[in-house]
Amino acid sequence: MPTIALHNLGCSKNTIDGERILHRFRSAGYTVIGAFAEADIIVVNTCAFIREAKEEAIEVIIESAAWKKKGRCRELLVTGCFSERYKKEARALIPEVDAWVGVHEWEEVLATRLGGEAPPTFERELLQPIATQHVKIAEGCSHACAFCVIPHIRGPYRSRPQAEIIGEARWLEERGVRELILVAQDTSFYGKDRAGNGTLADLIEALLKSSGFPWIRLMYLHPDHVDNRLIELFASEARLCPYFDMPVQHAADNVLSAMGRLPLSAGIRERIAAIRAAVPAAAIRSSLIIGFPGERAKEFDELERFVEETRFDRLGVFPFSPEEGTRAYSLTGRPRSTTVMRRCEAIMAIQRDISREKLAGRVGSDLEVLIEGASPDRAFPFRGRTRFDAPEVDGAVFVAPGVCSPGSFRKIRIVNASDHDLFGEIA
Repeated sequence: MPTIALHNLGCSKNTIDGERILHRFRSAGYTVIGAFAEADIIVVNTCAFIREAKEEAIEVIIESAAWKKKGRCRELLVTGCFSERYKKEARALIPEVDAWVGVHEWEEVLATRLGGEAPPTFERELLQPIATQHVKIAEGCSHACAFCVIPHIRGPYRSRPQAEIIGEARWLEERGVRELILVAQDTSFYGKDRAGNGTLADLIEALLKSSGFPWIRLMYLHPDHVDNRLIELFASEARLCPYFDMPVQHAADNVLSAMGRLPLSAGIRERIAAIRAAVPAAAIRSSLIIGFPGERAKEFDELERFVEETRFDRLGVFPFSPEEGTRAYSLTGRPRSTTVMRRCEAIMAIQRDISREKLAGRVGSDLEVLIEGASPDRAFPFRGRTRFDAPEVDGAVFVAPGVCSPGSFRKIRIVNASDHDLFGEIA
C-alpha cells in the first residue's frame, strides 16, 4: 500500500484539519506513517497567522521537498493557511510542490483524487494523546480586529450544526477521550451567525446531557461575547472546567479602539469581576499584544498596572506582527522593536511573580490531575494537568513515583511549586 506522512503546523484547529486529511487517505487504502523518509506522499499542513509562522512554513516545505531526492517521496502536497494565502507566489518559489491546496479546497480535492464514499466529516486520524482531544465548533471569523488576517484566509464565521458537533464528541468518547476541548477562532460567538442553531451555552448543555466526559474545556473566548448565562453555566456545572481563556489584547482604550476590540478597559474589568464573583475558583488565561501602533509609554504604563491589578492565572505576551491585508499593516506610530521586546519582558516578569505566588498557594492542597504521560525528571516521573491548565500552553503537574497510567485521573497532593509548574505525590 502507498504510504503517507503529515507534517502539521500551527494551532489545534489546524491539527484537526490535518487529522481529517490523514483519515481520508487511510480510508482510501493508504498507510499512515511517521517516517518522512519512507513516505510516498508527504502532506504539509501550514499556518500563516504571523511572520514567524510563515517563515516556519517555508522552512518545513523546503525540508519536505528534499525527501523527493533523498527519500521515497514522489508527491508533495501543501495545504493550510500558508497555501491559501500565498499559493500563487509560492508556486514559483518552491516548484517541487506538486499541489497547493487552499483551506476551502482540500475536501473537494481529496474527493476527486481518492474517489469512493467519504467517511463522516468528523472522523479523524487522532495524532494527539487520546485522553485529550479538540473539537472545532466553527470555521472562520467575522470580527474586524485590525491586526488579524484570519478572516481573509478562513472567511466569515460559520458555526457547525449542533448535531454534527455532538456526533463528533460521541465518536471521540467511544475512543476513550477524557477531556473534550471546544475550539474556534471565537468559541463564544458560536451560534450568533446561524439562526435556530442555539448559543454556546445551549451547545454545552447538550454536550453535558449526551456525553460523559469528566472534563469539558473551552478555548478562545472573546471578552465581548462572554455573557452572564455562560458564566452561570461555568458556576453550576462541575464537569465544565473553571477555565476562561479570554484574550483581551490590551488595556488602554485608545489602543483597543485602534485594534477594533471591544469591550474597552472598563468593560474588560467588569467581565473579569463577574467571572470571579460567580466562579471564585476560576483560572483566567489571557493574551496581550505589545507594540501595536499608538502604544506609547503612557499606554504601556496603563497596561502594566492592569496586569498587576488583574492578576491573571496565565498570560501570553506577543509582539505586534504587521500582516499584509490587515488594517493595522499600514498604521504608523509603532514603537521600536527593542522597546517592544523590553516591554514584553517587563510584562512577563510581572506575570512570573504573580504565577509563582498563586501556585505557591496550592502547596498542601489535593488536586485532581489528568495524567498525560512520562516526565524526564526521575524524582517526578509522571506529568499531568489540573482542570485549571490547558494542554501545551499552560504549566504542568509533575508527579512522584506511584501507580499512574496515561489518561487516568489521580488525586495529587501538591508538595512544591515553581514559577509555572506544580510538583506532587499521589494523595
